[in-house]
This record gives sequence, structure tokens and C-alpha cells, in this order.
Amino acid sequence: MPVLAEVEFPGVTALQYEEANHRAGFGPEHPPAGLLAHSAVITNEGLRLVNVWQSAQALEAFMEIMMPVAKEAGFPEPSGPPRISELYNFVVP
Repeated sequence: MPVLAEVEFPGVTALQYEEANHRAGFGPEHPPAGLLAHSAVITNEGLRLVNVWQSAQALEAFMEIMMPVAKEAGFPEPSGPPRISELYNFVVP
């Protein structure tokens, strides 16, 4: 079942976000396995990520790769635990 994952990283800049993706080898041409949709918002407070994954297992596999890379790029701990929700409906027009 697809899941929505939301997480916020205080103080993270667009440059840090780009660096983490580059280090992990992810980008529009090379998305991580199981990713259905991705959005990144840079706010006055930092970085907010909202993603849709094929499953909770796909999200967990990604987190095992990305969290160490994010720390290397200077990310702090998230402002709270990721908010994970099972999706009832997900449409890509």
C-alpha cells in the first residue's frame, strides 16, 4: 500500500539538500527505488520533504541509505519523527 511520508529538517538549505542528493546519486533522472512522488520545500525554518512511496518497506530501504548521507551533508536531526500515512487514494494525472 502506498504511503505518504512528511519530515522537516530545521535550518537545512537548498545547497545542503542538493549535496545530499548528489552524494546519494539520486535526482530526477535517477530516483530511488519505490519513490512515486517527491517534493522538497525550502522554508524560512529549513527543509520540508513530502514524498509518496510504493510501500513502507520502500521508504525504510531509502532511509537506510539516505540518513547517513544527509548527516554527511550537515543535516541536523529532523524536527520530529517522520509522519507516515497510508494513502487511501493517489492519482497521477
